[in-house]
Amino acid sequence: MRRVACQRRLLLLLNQEAQASRCGCAGALSASYNARTQASPAGCLPSTSAPNTSAACISGFTRPLRQFSAVAQDVHAEESGEAVRSHFSQNGIQCSFETGKLAPLSDGSCLVKCGQTWVLASVSCSEGFRMRDRTSPNVTVEYREPLSGVGRMPGGRSKSEGGPNDREAETAMLIEKAIMPLFPAGFNHNLTVTVSMLCTDGTAAASSLALNAVSAALMCSNIPWNGPLAAVQMACSESEEGSIMQASVAELAAASMSGIYVGTADSALLADFQGNASTPQLLSSALQAAQAALPQILQAQQQLAAQHSSTTTTAVAESEGYAGCDPAAAANIIAVAAPKVERIFSASSADMSRVQRDAALKEAKEEVVQELTARGIFRFSALRNLGSGCATQPDVDWVWQEVQSRVIRDMAFKDNLRIDGRGFIDVRPASFQAGMLPVVHGSALGQQGLSQVLVTSTIGDDGSAAKSEGITGELRQQVMVQLNARVAAATEASTSGRDRINQVERNRNSRNIGRLLERGLQATLPATHFPFAVRLNVDLLSGDGSEAMAALSAASLALGDAGVAVQEHVAGMEVAVFTDSPHSAMNGKAGSKQFEVVLDPNELESNMSDVLLQVVATQQGITALHVDSVQRGGVPVGVLTSALAAGWEGVQAQHGRMKACIHQIAGRPGQKLGSVRVPNDRVGRLIGPKGSVINKIRDDTGAVITIDESHPDHAQVLFFSPQRHNAEATEQAIRGATGIDLYEGSVHNVKVIRMMDFGAIVEFPSGSSSLLHISQISHTRVNTIHDALSLGQELQVKVTGHDQRGNLQISHKALTEPPEVAESYDYQGSGSSQKPYQATNARFQQSGGKRNQRDQGVHKARVPHVAVADASQ
Repeated sequence: MRRVACQRRLLLLLNQEAQASRCGCAGALSASYNARTQASPAGCLPSTSAPNTSAACISGFTRPLRQFSAVAQDVHAEESGEAVRSHFSQNGIQCSFETGKLAPLSDGSCLVKCGQTWVLASVSCSEGFRMRDRTSPNVTVEYREPLSGVGRMPGGRSKSEGGPNDREAETAMLIEKAIMPLFPAGFNHNLTVTVSMLCTDGTAAASSLALNAVSAALMCSNIPWNGPLAAVQMACSESEEGSIMQASVAELAAASMSGIYVGTADSALLADFQGNASTPQLLSSALQAAQAALPQILQAQQQLAAQHSSTTTTAVAESEGYAGCDPAAAANIIAVAAPKVERIFSASSADMSRVQRDAALKEAKEEVVQELTARGIFRFSALRNLGSGCATQPDVDWVWQEVQSRVIRDMAFKDNLRIDGRGFIDVRPASFQAGMLPVVHGSALGQQGLSQVLVTSTIGDDGSAAKSEGITGELRQQVMVQLNARVAAATEASTSGRDRINQVERNRNSRNIGRLLERGLQATLPATHFPFAVRLNVDLLSGDGSEAMAALSAASLALGDAGVAVQEHVAGMEVAVFTDSPHSAMNGKAGSKQFEVVLDPNELESNMSDVLLQVVATQQGITALHVDSVQRGGVPVGVLTSALAAGWEGVQAQHGRMKACIHQIAGRPGQKLGSVRVPNDRVGRLIGPKGSVINKIRDDTGAVITIDESHPDHAQVLFFSPQRHNAEATEQAIRGATGIDLYEGSVHNVKVIRMMDFGAIVEFPSGSSSLLHISQISHTRVNTIHDALSLGQELQVKVTGHDQRGNLQISHKALTEPPEVAESYDYQGSGSSQKPYQATNARFQQSGGKRNQRDQGVHKARVPHVAVADASQ
């Protein structure tokens, strides 16, 4: 223990010395360190109680480490089993927050209990490498749902947990997006959030519990954070019940629209909904109801933090400037840069491309450096002097984005203008083209302004769906999206470097494209059972804002081009919300009273907006909604509902631009998707021995075939043919293989595949075979099969029925009329006009039923005498 204490004190001193060296205080700390070292006993370092002298560091924040005595106090409290709790109730379920017992060495931890579902969250913060190169914290979120929480073992030979599945990755992304807008300006440390669901009975949804646990953990830590936030899981319906808060898993599955809402006491931070087509009024009411349900959760977290404050160190005060920027130099940079940026944006128009705008801004940035140099207030980074007002290149880099944000807002609220000359509700021209690529199942090209997306759709059987293991069993993903963001889409020549990293961080909404497509398109698949997997390959060819909206419309058209009978096509619209007082790094506080809603924002407007909405809807209602806070603080829920109404109007206008392409798809002859109803007792015929029959149909036609046996009285065979002209052949092959078309009286073309003495084996086009008996070939006598047929010969047969064993009986002579029989003729020159059997029958009748000697002689030659005698008796 003594050695551990020495190491901890040494690390504390080294940390203080490193921070003080950046503030010019290294000498004082070194002298203090040497004096304490000489006075301390050998082999042990003395405890340090000197205050943190790095409050004026460039980063603007100093993370105060816990003193060893405080850690020991916490550990002692936790060993004794003491814990701080607060309670709240929602949807009739008692929930509680608890801290102080689990994860004692983290900066903050919280255990949320909701029934038998327990979720533990812990947060840890530390300084990172090259922190001056970051304007925001480096947040890493890990969310896991171990199978041990439901009493199950993972699959596989190793019986170990794999990587995060889709649901875990989705929840981790929601946590990161929700907490990011509440970090104060200038905080740029490394932050790790670890969330684990300890146990669950499968009734409570864990996503909202995880968000509440993370918020409470941050409130109980010394990390600067403008929380708390609260999250509720909602189930919405058109019935009188309205919205259900903290809905259970069963209620979420039965609801027409479900999702999660995250907000503070007066602002909305994040919303994510999906479901069937719902009206904008339903969603607006749900958002307002969710905001009204947050105060009790927020109050419980505040009570927990107030009780826990005695065991934590004092929180760090907020900084007045940027991370990596001298506040005194920021004013000089803004004075020089603002007029140049305003001149570029004022001269911009809808015809100016993103490349031209970026080139003009880059040139203006170089002019700012030159002008600062001419004034004598620009220095190299190594010669920086804080508080002198002299700027360096890092200062210019970090202020440049704030200048653009201020100019955009001034133009919007003072001049009612956008940087490309459009009005607030004006949408850029959009065009769509379906069936652009040959060979593939389906394809569509969508273009929104300068954003261009090519979507390719591929249809597979039900076994091709993505599968992963979760706490509720096997997770199947029917709609899969692969997003390929090309380097050329961002007008860059490389995929590495600092500029590329910053651009990816700014374009947070681009990570939602794949997830938004999966949610928005799921509700448009055929209403009946659709046992196919759909994979969409999205190639982002050019990006200038609203890429997700162009991809949504193109993906819906690509499904239609593949032959999927969607219920309705979907379209998307992106909405950006600007406030007159941004939560910038200069002030870090809210106070906005005015807002503007902008439809179809370009790339720069998306990055500078306060909140970004992505609305996916059919002409009947909204199928998906995602709200993301880009800047700090969020917006009131009333602003959110206004933006939702504007987005709904924009989606309807987008549907009008898609009509021509939709009519083009609907006018194509034939369908690629089809189904055949088959009796349950004939499914085995379709499959064949070891799948030989169905595999032959797949190989010959190239079709995707799947069998749905969920119906009790019949099976549904569904097929997808990549080529429209092969769809009819696929259906005929299925009907022939199952025999539903081989009814009595039907005629089919067959091929001789085997010759035997008593007949020939013929093959139907479906691949099934049957025996054509030699007596059913011709009305006249056939001595040998080779006299009438040859191997490989094609002919027509007629189904005459089935025998007692169920075998098919076919005939070729039934298709032809029997030859006409002459009324009288001389049989072998005997002068008789009767046929031999007619003469025999006449003599038999004349003898009173007794055979004459001539007839008996004939029979004696063929049948033993005893048998004849027995037959006569």
